[in-house]
Amino acid sequence: MVPLPLSQGVLLSLLQQLACDINNDTPRKIVWLTDVAAAINPSDPTIAMHTRSIFEQVYQILNHQRSLPTMTGVDLSSIRLLLHVVNSMLMTCK
Repeated sequence: MVPLPLSQGVLLSLLQQLACDINNDTPRKIVWLTDVAAAINPSDPTIAMHTRSIFEQVYQILNHQRSLPTMTGVDLSSIRLLLHVVNSMLMTCK
């Protein structure tokens, strides 16, 4: 059985919710955030008006998370990669 794909609106909401709760189970959420961010189409008309503000919020959260002294090397590397993905999406947002 193949799972139904999630809509762009659900993916964008999931991205925001995962970022807001990144302090709990951080390594897993970084992986999920990366997968979700890569699946979002920022030019999709159903989410276009919200995409930039949510990606900016996620970027700020990740940047703060990266600066915490409790971050490990592996998590820091993963967050840097995710920040590149988020920044790339921001560049394509109108």
